[in-house]
Amino acid sequence: MLKIKFWQLWWACVAALAASYPISAWAADQLIGAKVLPAPFLLSWTGVWVFSTAGGLCAAFVKIPEIDKSFNYPPFAKFLIGLSSGVALSVAVNTFNEAQSGALPLFALLAGLFSAPLVAGTMVWISNQKRINKTLNQAVRKRTGLDTSLDDDFQINKAYKKGDSE
Repeated sequence: MLKIKFWQLWWACVAALAASYPISAWAADQLIGAKVLPAPFLLSWTGVWVFSTAGGLCAAFVKIPEIDKSFNYPPFAKFLIGLSSGVALSVAVNTFNEAQSGALPLFALLAGLFSAPLVAGTMVWISNQKRINKTLNQAVRKRTGLDTSLDDDFQINKAYKKGDSE
């Protein structure tokens, strides 16, 4: 099995981050007039993708037990959430600017890092079955006036037998 030491991985990530900035600056100069693909798929967005990837990798190591127990593979899930949210938030910020900002890769890193635990926590909070039942019960009660909650108001008689005629 392949063994990678943490410090080797760290230096590889630093080298990839350092190498991506000149590539994205060169690509931005080359593709100023030619709009071939939309914003996140341009070569000039290499820095944003690399920094979003780094933010997702950093977010994968944020351990929150209440969130991690709800996912099958929490580091992988948080990595994908961080990557996609970093790029998506960078696209949203870039739509308000005429030219790509130099701070956009740093924003992608921070967005990927901080949004992954927030989005994962929100997904866990929303998918709580008790919270869903309570919200649906409140909506039904508000619309119809009927209480559909399973509490002591509604008791099922388990001693009832079909066919008894008394």
